[in-house]
Amino acid sequence: MPLLVGLVSTLGSIAVLSAFFAILYFLFYTRQGRILLHRGRPGEYDDEQAFLREEEEGLQHMDDIARASYFQARAFQDANPADSIPTDISLSQFMAIQEKGVSAWEFEPDFENANCFVEARTEIAFYDSECCVQTNLPVPKQNDVYYWEAKLYDKPEQTLVSIGMCTKPYPTFRLPGYHKFSVAYNSLGERRNNMPFHGIPYGPQLQQGDVIGVGFRPRTGTIFFTRNGKKLDDAAHGMKFNLFPTIGANGPCTVHVNFGQAGFVFIEANVKKWGLAPVTGSLAPPPPYGAEQGSILLEIGRFWRPRKLSRHTVTVSSDGFS
Repeated sequence: MPLLVGLVSTLGSIAVLSAFFAILYFLFYTRQGRILLHRGRPGEYDDEQAFLREEEEGLQHMDDIARASYFQARAFQDANPADSIPTDISLSQFMAIQEKGVSAWEFEPDFENANCFVEARTEIAFYDSECCVQTNLPVPKQNDVYYWEAKLYDKPEQTLVSIGMCTKPYPTFRLPGYHKFSVAYNSLGERRNNMPFHGIPYGPQLQQGDVIGVGFRPRTGTIFFTRNGKKLDDAAHGMKFNLFPTIGANGPCTVHVNFGQAGFVFIEANVKKWGLAPVTGSLAPPPPYGAEQGSILLEIGRFWRPRKLSRHTVTVSSDGFS
């Protein structure tokens, strides 16, 4: 009996101490504004209180142009929330991929806002103001890994280049990584994942001639980067959205992108064929104009024209029309 009383007393003391420390823990993290809400959205802040503190501090270190761009992006976010437009690959786009292969992907600049020009689908020239450009199609999700590379073909030292992936709609006046649901590796050597105020040191700074690779694992939503064929640490997890290859810059530069139409610098991506699609499509394209020459059936279909009916009255005889 005394043993039972002692055991109950000990358990009661442990329970009281546990409750006491739990209350202290709760009060401490409430005061610090870091209650974990587990929203499941990578890059979101744990609570609004922590975000407001970081926003206040970040705005103090921004110049007028950066501050105006931030508020403009916040207004864009309110007017265009994530997944506000359909971004799944449609049937017509799927058929285009089957027909063209990796050539179905191309960058589409917004000529009203973006200060850049795209040549030959994947060669991007930026000019004198901050902007970004995205592809027409998202990265697929059928395979284990998808991968693409971007070469800094011409990059002045003062130009900031940011390479990554984002959802749509995305503000074309912002660099990838600075807005919600975006991840990027920029030429300052920073990683940004929904980080409008500051980046995190991630890898070497990028120079002209460097090749940056972007890998995506759809099952886990993991994004990783490579530099000149060497893999860096994973940059983000849980990005299970329709993601579009996105490149941005704040000044003049030229970037060439390889979606798999040529060999990758990252050897593992070549061996395992991690490109966005096969180089050539599996479906035959429609016959080009003029291909009917030499084909009696197609030539008849092209040159045959039905005769117009006569305005005269048609009479019917016992053996047919007359």
